[in-house]
Amino acid sequence: MLHLIRNDRTYSPETVAAMTAAFDRVCQSLSTRINGNEALRQTLAKIILRHVDWGECDPGRLSEDAIRELTGSERAAKGW
Repeated sequence: MLHLIRNDRTYSPETVAAMTAAFDRVCQSLSTRINGNEALRQTLAKIILRHVDWGECDPGRLSEDAIRELTGSERAAKGW
């Protein structure tokens, strides 16, 4: 997934604030799965970065997209 994130990007303070808000919101929503799971936290951050690179900057939509993608990938990995 890392190859989907652009390394040449810089982000405005507003975009960083939106990414941070989305990350915090998802961490709170999925706290039992994310607490202490650094790999999952990194995956979440990468998902949010990818969606920002695709043009999404709304923290609510970023968090919804990240939760949907994260839980979908968890289901697929666990065979749900």
